[in-house]
Amino acid sequence: MQHSLDSPVRGTSLPVLFPNMRTDFLDTLHDPAVRDLAWVIASPGLIDASHPAYSGRVVDDVWCNAQLQVGAAWLAALDLAPQALHEYIAARPTRRLGHYFEALIKFWLTHLPQTEIIATNLQVQHELRTLGEYDFLFRTAGAETCHWEAAVKFYLQQLPVAEQRAFIGPGTRDRLDLKLDRVFQHQLMLGHTPAGQQALPAGLQLDKTQAFIKGYLFYHVSTLNRPPVQGVSPEHLSGWWMRHSLEQVPQTSAESRWIMQPRLRWLAPARLKAETEVMTFARLNLNLEQHFSLRNDALLLFEVSRTQLGEWQEISRGFVVCESWPVLDTAAVFHGRKRDAAQ
Repeated sequence: MQHSLDSPVRGTSLPVLFPNMRTDFLDTLHDPAVRDLAWVIASPGLIDASHPAYSGRVVDDVWCNAQLQVGAAWLAALDLAPQALHEYIAARPTRRLGHYFEALIKFWLTHLPQTEIIATNLQVQHELRTLGEYDFLFRTAGAETCHWEAAVKFYLQQLPVAEQRAFIGPGTRDRLDLKLDRVFQHQLMLGHTPAGQQALPAGLQLDKTQAFIKGYLFYHVSTLNRPPVQGVSPEHLSGWWMRHSLEQVPQTSAESRWIMQPRLRWLAPARLKAETEVMTFARLNLNLEQHFSLRNDALLLFEVSRTQLGEWQEISRGFVVCESWPVLDTAAVFHGRKRDAAQ
């Protein structure tokens, strides 16, 4: 490459946070943006690439891990001198995690050897109406023209069933099955429509159209067994969720501490300097009481522990939602009319 619940619940069986992810390499990186970039490349996808409905239509983990191996030296060098990445991000200011995710993908593809970006966010219109857009159009070293639809998602399992419809966004305005239906039945099909073909640069033929979907699924703190969900990757990243005042925050050990991070720091596992201010379990619960006495929006918590070098490293993450969740905007959830604010 160029390139008051004052006592913690200890010993709780938490979902495996980063299964089969190259955390060994990620642990060598220190710059938060570079860690996020490595996470974008190498984290497990949310979608099962071997599922018949998605076969050949998903950027799979095997390919992503190969890209990490190819780009490891580039990422290591970037970690030592990350100014180019920082400037690239600063030139594209956003509060939306999805936009940040797409910016990291574009930076990556820009530095991928013999890869040419043809267009990003190319709109498809018909009679002055926008039908959709191509997230990424690029040409690979093998001269394949690719179309990617990209998304990063965080869903909570609201229903005790092993189905895609059970997973909704923390703001209740998004649902996994509805999102996948739109990606695979609409966005990835744009190139097969007259309007979509007309929007492409003259003479361009798409060789490969795929979804690049990453993120986390969060399971209720009481969930001990997680049956496989059809179409969801068995290697997906996960966390926990709970309702404030009804359940206790699951703390792994008495030595754990807690942090909350800005939304754009939700991708890679948290890694913080030794002097970073962190919360004790008691302070965390006071902050939760104060928050939910005034507001109903969900909070993402990060449990951290000391490393041998004295830094703080994430060991679990989970959403705390209000007592009435998900009764916030039910109509939006079940009709898929609004995007989740957390994304």
